[in-house]
Order: sequence, then structure tokens, then C-alpha cells
Amino acid sequence: MTHKYCYFQGSIIPFDKAHISLNDLGVLRGYGVFDFYRSYNGKPFYLKEHFARFQNSAKSIGLKVPVSFTQFKKITLDLLKKNKVKDASFRAVLLGGPVQNSLAPAKPTFYILNEEAYAPTGEQAKKGVSLMIHEYLRYIPEAKTTNYTEAVKMQKEKMKQKAYEILYVLNGEVLECSTSNIFMIKGNKLITPSKNILKGITRKVILKMAKKDFKIEERDVKLEELFSADEVFISGTNKEVLPVVRIGNKKIGNGKVGEKTKSLQMLWGQEVSNR
Repeated sequence: MTHKYCYFQGSIIPFDKAHISLNDLGVLRGYGVFDFYRSYNGKPFYLKEHFARFQNSAKSIGLKVPVSFTQFKKITLDLLKKNKVKDASFRAVLLGGPVQNSLAPAKPTFYILNEEAYAPTGEQAKKGVSLMIHEYLRYIPEAKTTNYTEAVKMQKEKMKQKAYEILYVLNGEVLECSTSNIFMIKGNKLITPSKNILKGITRKVILKMAKKDFKIEERDVKLEELFSADEVFISGTNKEVLPVVRIGNKKIGNGKVGEKTKSLQMLWGQEVSNR
């Protein structure tokens, strides 16, 4: 659920007072990017990294974020204060802006929504989730564009298969999930795909904190290799470290959450507490 106040085009205003033009390129052409981040106990989590990714996403489609990092941080903190929340999610959105000829970018539309923090249930985090497999490569995969048409289109099938997430693969190669990155554990190796993906901030933090206990491999990963992994998990701002016990009709390991994934969940909790 979105909180009462949002940031829109330079001001913090009530959410129901913010309106996008019908001729905005984000509406007419799907031309835009966004970033999704969160706060724990009133403190934005890895905000500088999220802002840098937001800038890179914007640059990849020819847009520029209209605020500095200092302004971005102030807006984020002001929203927490205005909405009287400490644990929350944020969705920063940059669209092409209103146009006359339906194609040429004009003044961008920029807003930030402050939303309720949400995460997998305790049972999902403890017992693990399943993924469905779908052949798909996102447009400009290194950027967080607003084009989630494929993910939205596949929601009915995802529910039909009782899957938590959609795993994107291409010609037998594992890429990413619709809203998360994927990891596998094989012995003492922590392995994750390295190309044609959005390199998540949570992914980056996990790789950093796992260096002491694992040999890290960022490389191409085949689907058959994933099936034979000891353990698998996905990561994301609103998923943290989430175990995967089934992919399609294949059970991962013994079908239960592995001890090494549990250890990474504990490390994640420590990382949150220490920030």
C-alpha cells in the first residue's frame, strides 16, 4: 500500500493529488526507468548504491535524474518523516515527460512513492519457495526500465503453477528472475549469473558479505547446472535472502532449505542491524 504522501515534480504532496499527464512518454511509449529501495528503522539502506543505479538506468535510455544524491537522500528522509514510518519501501520513477509529437522527450516526470515495506512470509523464508521457468530476455537487462509487460502477462501462469517467482532463461542459460537475482551453492562455491541481468544492490551486498565463507563465481550458468545445485536462493530489496526449494518440476537438493543459505540469511540480518 502506498503511504499518504509522495514526492512529485519538486514537492512532497498528498498521493491522491499527484497526476501524470496523459501524453507523458511513460504512458504513451513506456519510456521510463525506476529504482526500488527501502529503509530499516528509519535509515535508508544502501541509498548511495541505489541512486547510482537509478542514474545508470536513466542514462541507458537517454534520461537524466533531475536531483543530486544529497537532494535524493533529503527527499527520502522527508518522506519517512512526513508519512511517520521507519520501515518502508520507496519507488523512484523517471518518465520521459509530456510531449506534443508523441516521441521526442521533453521535461521528464520525476516522482518517488513511499510504500509499505513488504517481504516474504516467515514460512516462505523458513521453508523456501518455488520458481517457474520462462524463456525471456528483458529489454536493456542492465537497466531497471518500467517495461514489465512480460512479468505482468505471466502472473496468471505463475499463480497456476503455484510459483513465487518467474525465472528467466535464454537458450538454456539462467539469467535472473522477474524481480530478483538468483544464486546457487555448490560445495563451497557461491555462483550467480553475470551478464544480461540487472545487478541488484542486494546481490552486491550478498557477494560482499559472503567472501569470507565462499568462493565467489560470477559467470554463465546453465539451467541443468542449476538443477544439480546443492542449494538455490533468490535476492532482492523486498526478498533479502529467500531460499528456493523447487524450480519447475525439479526439486533442489533434498527439497529443504540448506544450512549455507540459512547462514547467509543470518549474515543478512547482521548487515541490516549494523547499517
